[in-house]
Amino acid sequence: MPLSNIVVIVIRLFSLNWLLTSVPLFLAATASPLPNDRNMAGVLMLYAPSVLLLILAAVLWILAPAIARLVSRGVDTTVSVGGLSRSDLYSFAFVFLGLFFILSSFANVVDWAHYFATVSHPDARVRNLYQLTRPCLTLGLGVVSLLGAPSWTKKLVAHDEKSQVA
Repeated sequence: MPLSNIVVIVIRLFSLNWLLTSVPLFLAATASPLPNDRNMAGVLMLYAPSVLLLILAAVLWILAPAIARLVSRGVDTTVSVGGLSRSDLYSFAFVFLGLFFILSSFANVVDWAHYFATVSHPDARVRNLYQLTRPCLTLGLGVVSLLGAPSWTKKLVAHDEKSQVA
């Protein structure tokens, strides 16, 4: 497999990481209270990180082949990956991303869930729900990535094959 193909897969893995990170940020922003003055800048600041990350993830996904050609220019040798196909690598990427999200957020979910359950003051419960939301969403997206790996792998490989033929 050419080195540039492996670089594309790695870049797209980071792009998916950014995409899946932007979703909890966006949902947490929608759950947070609006500023009292409700000016446009205050509202935009709530959503800016998630929207920026989403846009950068899409741009990185689209530019991955060009970046891979640039990175591997002059050294685009064939890398022996022991008979691994593009499907194997995409599948590994989704499973790895899912496991990474699950394992990195599980402890936070347990910690914040326990804290949320033991706090008795209503105002503190609302603030702590915000803290609980992000790791729960990250955990959920990790499960989705892990369970969706087979079907997404098939779709990406079919798309890649179709774009190489054209």
